[in-house]
Amino acid sequence: MRRILHTIQGLSRPGSVSIVLLIGVVLVCQGCVSKGKYAAVVDERDACTVDKGMLEESIQRVEAENEVLATKLEIGKKVTSLGRTLYEELVSGLETELAANQVTIQQMRSGITVHLCEAVLFPSGSAELTESGGQVLLKVAEDLRDVPLQTIVAGFTDNVFIAGQLAERYTTNWELAGARATRVVRLLEEGGVAGERLLAISFGENQPIASNDTPEGRARNRRIEIRLRPIVVED
Repeated sequence: MRRILHTIQGLSRPGSVSIVLLIGVVLVCQGCVSKGKYAAVVDERDACTVDKGMLEESIQRVEAENEVLATKLEIGKKVTSLGRTLYEELVSGLETELAANQVTIQQMRSGITVHLCEAVLFPSGSAELTESGGQVLLKVAEDLRDVPLQTIVAGFTDNVFIAGQLAERYTTNWELAGARATRVVRLLEEGGVAGERLLAISFGENQPIASNDTPEGRARNRRIEIRLRPIVVED
């Protein structure tokens, strides 16, 4: 610093003003370069800190998603195993009805569906269960009693309009199918199936599985379906 001052003093003559100014500019610019480099380093450090934080958040999110997927996979395996066991029990318990083509049982990826024709459960045009129909449903209830699956009971009819005295009680096929589904739900609950797992719905004459142009087809369309599905729990 003393040498710099000495030099400046030696140059403090009329012809040396430009040199003094030049030296000052150089010193100032050197200071500017240092500050610029420092600011760049600070910016780079801050950027790394932000990137590191975002990376940690991403890792935590992925780990949480993996835990959810692992849980769903485990639940899926248990439901599959449970469904296989339940299917075997239903087939064994309804062996007589299966042999008589009064009942069919389907095992699908989404669950199990038990199809029961009208003849095995109800008199024609009625929503009151026959004694034999009640016994069939009680056998189903016994298998479902301790199974943590949602039990959806769906009622279906043919496309024949309701007429006569029956129309005074069930104005359309919607009402008849709904009344039958509700009666089945009530009996399943009486047989020990938890009410919160039961659901009754009506499809009326919609979703036929056979042609309504023949008596045989209409008989197939008049049915009850018991659909067993995993219980969906919303977050």
